[in-house]
Amino acid sequence: MDESNHREAAAPHEVLGDALEDRPKATRREKMLKRLIVLVKMMVSLSLLVYLLYQIKPGNFVDTMLKARPEFLAWAALLFLSSNLLGSWQWGMLLRAQGVRIPFYRVASFYFVGLFFNNFLPANIGGDIVRIYDAARYCKDRSAVFIATFMDRVIGLLAISFLAVVAAAFSLDHYKIFLLYLTVVLGFCGSLFVVLSILNRRILAVFEKPFKLIKAFEINRRVTKLFDELHSFRDKLPLLMAVLSLAVGIQVLRVFVHYLVARSLGIELSPSYFFLFVPVLAALSALPVSINGLGVREGAGVVLFGLVGVAAHQAFSLEFMTYLVGVAISLSGGVIFFLRTPLELMRRRAAPAGASPPPVVNNTDGRK
Repeated sequence: MDESNHREAAAPHEVLGDALEDRPKATRREKMLKRLIVLVKMMVSLSLLVYLLYQIKPGNFVDTMLKARPEFLAWAALLFLSSNLLGSWQWGMLLRAQGVRIPFYRVASFYFVGLFFNNFLPANIGGDIVRIYDAARYCKDRSAVFIATFMDRVIGLLAISFLAVVAAAFSLDHYKIFLLYLTVVLGFCGSLFVVLSILNRRILAVFEKPFKLIKAFEINRRVTKLFDELHSFRDKLPLLMAVLSLAVGIQVLRVFVHYLVARSLGIELSPSYFFLFVPVLAALSALPVSINGLGVREGAGVVLFGLVGVAAHQAFSLEFMTYLVGVAISLSGGVIFFLRTPLELMRRRAAPAGASPPPVVNNTDGRK
């Protein structure tokens, strides 16, 4: 039996180091630069948090957090957990469309491990790299996993920006946030353009031209292959519509996580504002200038929710508590990550001598 379809689970310290195969070992200067960048991000997050706490008074923040109603927080945590289980299913649908067939329990474990690493790695891209690496160990074509993950992100962006545009229609009475309306409309148009470009090979060809000039490392050929695979989704429109519908539901759940946390803190506000503000907060938190958006998210929340009358200490507490709910759920991914290697070793030791591990992937479409 061919064992290339199933590789051993990586040890915890190997995941990030092996995420980009064939990459030369980092020089000492590169390592120092990375550490410096992390240090700067930590300083940015810490400085913003200290400044915001000074402005709102630490006592107000502590009082607000201590008065949080646990029943609303429990529902918020349940919704966030559910949204990520559905997110795992969505990613699995796209993986199967690319011929990567992995059992759902493994897809979900990879997804939650990526969610865990989002707490430490740049924006959400770091977590994506981890789950791409994990899933790619169970198939021969790593680009198929990359394409599925890219489409997962694009469709999620389209879904949440669509919800923001719809929400804007119900909150046009606040002229002070007209610029915000314009921002979410532009965000929706941009994400829609990306999806339509994927469905139109002529538009993709325009983006492909600059890469055709790069002959080294066969970059031109690899980019052409990636664009061809992206364009293949044009023949999977029913799947795309199903995934988009699921993505809209997932984003609705995630917006209501913020709403329930707000209710737990005694903040009474129309849900439409959350559908308008949360996409903007998510985009700002993804900027690679802080540790997992800490400080940036809370500062943006103070500004945005302040536009509709929410006190600064309440807005700060809302975003910080929502962050804690997300971290609490993501810890399950950390547990999976640190337990899976010992469990894999135990399973292999229990297997009969000379037995080959069963392949996880069964590519029925002949993908190479």
